[in-house]
Order: sequence, then structure tokens, then C-alpha cells
Amino acid sequence: MIDLLYLTFNRLEFTKRSLSSLLANTNWSLVNRLVIYDDGSTDGTLEQAAAVSCPKPVEIRAGSYGSPVAIMNDFLDRDPAALFAKIDNDVMLPSGWLDETAAVMQANPALDLLGIEAMYEVAPVSPDRAVIPAEFIGGIGLMRSRAFNCDRPIAAGRFGFTAWQSQHPQVNKGWLSPALPVCLLDRMPFAPWSVLSADYIARGWQRPWGAYGEGQSALWEWWQ
Repeated sequence: MIDLLYLTFNRLEFTKRSLSSLLANTNWSLVNRLVIYDDGSTDGTLEQAAAVSCPKPVEIRAGSYGSPVAIMNDFLDRDPAALFAKIDNDVMLPSGWLDETAAVMQANPALDLLGIEAMYEVAPVSPDRAVIPAEFIGGIGLMRSRAFNCDRPIAAGRFGFTAWQSQHPQVNKGWLSPALPVCLLDRMPFAPWSVLSADYIARGWQRPWGAYGEGQSALWEWWQ
């Protein structure tokens, strides 16, 4: 059984859409519990998250953690499942995402971290997905708790997961290929998401990523 770790930090409009996709497109028979962390939101995001209803137990943990890494460390301190999925509140997940990623983890028992951002060509339905070895994965994906039995990541500002990966080359990391059509709302190059992202960046509520470019249109056209 898999724990779902969902992180929120303001960005209410992202949370509304992201949680909806998580609830609608997850195979809950594979899930142990949904754990929602809110990192001191002030815009109604916590209230939106706390109102969620799903078929499995929901735990709400609210506080001023200071970073996604601090949240993950707190989560790891509380006896997580051997396999968990980490999802941020800007992530739009497609139908069947958990079935496919869980199958890949089962088929690759040595894999510790599976990144599910659409870093490669996208295939909404594909019978065979390979794992491309990675030096780093992003902040979302499936993770084995055992990978963190060594030193824990230390936050650098609000972030720090990338530095931890570079310091622990023994942790086995990979990307899905073909990728699932997973979209990040903070990178959508059209309204209203681009307008919201500009506002959230100005408020310090997200990293200043650029929008998806023309050459990466496959990452978002399916959702538009």
C-alpha cells in the first residue's frame, strides 16, 4: 500500500485544480492514506485542503515548516509506508498515473526515486514504460522510504532536494519514458495559469520557473 504525500503552500487556485485531479485520477485501492501538509498558507489553501473527501483516511498537518524538504523530513519521521508518492499543489495528474508508476516501481525493485514530471516524450497510454537513469529527479514522483535512511535532505532556503541527491549517488534515480502526461500549473504558458504564476512568484510562493516552450508543447497541449 502506498502513502500519498501532498504538499501545499498558498496558491489556492492551483490547489483547487490539483486536488481535483488527484482525487479523480487516483486508483485508491492502491493507497494506504492521504497525508496533506500545509506550510503556513494564508490564502485559504489550508481550508480547501482540509475540506477534501476521499475513500481513504486523510491526515491534515498544518504548520510553518519552511520548505518542502522540512515537510518531507517530518513525514519520514512518522513511520511512512515503504513506498510513497510526493505530489505538490501545482501538479495535474492523469488517469491511471498511480497504477502505471506503481507497476514500474514493482518491476524495478532497485529503483529508489521515480520522477514523474514530463521530461521526455509524452504518451498518455503506453503498455511499456522504461526507466531512464537520472542524476536528479524533480520534487514529485514515487519514492521508497529506505532511500532516506541515510542523511536527510537539508533545506537551502525553501528547497534542497537536488543538493541531497548529488551528495548521495548511491540512491537509484530514474525518469519514466515515455512520460505520463503530468502537467505543472506553475508552467502553463496561457491564461489564467500564466497570470496566476506571475502573481505567485511575485509573492514568493513558488520558484520562478519559465513557462513550457514551443518545443515542449507535448507537455501541455493534451490538457488545454
